[in-house]
Amino acid sequence: MLNKIAMYNTKHLHVALSSDDNYSNLVRTLLGSLFTNNKSFDFISIHLLAQKISNERISTLKSLIPSGRGELIVYSMDNIQELLGVKVPNTISISAYSRLFLSSLLPQTIDKVIYMDVDALVIGDFGKLWAADIDNYEIAGVLDDVSLFAKHAINLPDNAPYVNSGFLLINLNRWRKLGMENKILNYLVAHNGKVFHHDQGLINKMCEQKLILPMNYNMVTNFYIFPYSNFTQQPFYSEEEFKKGLTDPIFIHFTAGVANRPWMKNCRHPLKDLYRQYMKEAGVDDYLQNDNRPFKLKALSFLYFNFRPLYALVIKLRSKFVER
Repeated sequence: MLNKIAMYNTKHLHVALSSDDNYSNLVRTLLGSLFTNNKSFDFISIHLLAQKISNERISTLKSLIPSGRGELIVYSMDNIQELLGVKVPNTISISAYSRLFLSSLLPQTIDKVIYMDVDALVIGDFGKLWAADIDNYEIAGVLDDVSLFAKHAINLPDNAPYVNSGFLLINLNRWRKLGMENKILNYLVAHNGKVFHHDQGLINKMCEQKLILPMNYNMVTNFYIFPYSNFTQQPFYSEEEFKKGLTDPIFIHFTAGVANRPWMKNCRHPLKDLYRQYMKEAGVDDYLQNDNRPFKLKALSFLYFNFRPLYALVIKLRSKFVER
């Protein structure tokens, strides 16, 4: 998957993050883990797509960049709604759509960038990934745990690869050459701003050439909670690849779900203590947020960890309802 090496400056890493003021503490924790575990790079440029983040918080984030090892460049995305050209559902933070504009926001001299969601830790080195040749691909990402409904909703065939947009190696040159931003925005407007899985659905629909990465580059929470037999979508990883992801993760993505998230109460993620250690090292207040998950998700979580057969029955019935 990552065997071919590209002729790039492999010692200067470019990373893009998107956040609003509510998630700035997650950015702090993520940055700490990134610099701690990527000392093979001479310099790391952090491109922060910021929506209404206070100057005080920006200053705090800049102070976390190790002297001489990196920089934080801030791009205001306060006009994200205007850029989109259409109103989108408010079920996720609108800042998530910022990643769609990286090819025009970042300097033309930057050929590629690693985009990361901020609800995560970097605990491995990006050297091999950054050196990979992705000239013939718009993106590189990890296959996601999605139902066929997610593919059908954006008119993808059953066997189409579908990646999680929380960790992407983006070929900015190819995006510019193909006019990907305009294509994506035109599709979004044509569908009145309502695309299943939001920006992730847009990326999977419009990026035809995807390089599939080893799954340890985006270990979402479900991979830690559910057994391999639960993941029946195709294409997917072999059981051996699945086990390697669990034992040798590079990017741990603390996605929402039955396990909850480690900065919140009632978290059942097996790596919650690791995350909280990085929180502490980043100087983030160790006060855990209240469990603000919807009641239905809390109920599913209770069933999964206490009455597994009943949980399986509920999920089966819900799936049949969705298919109808």
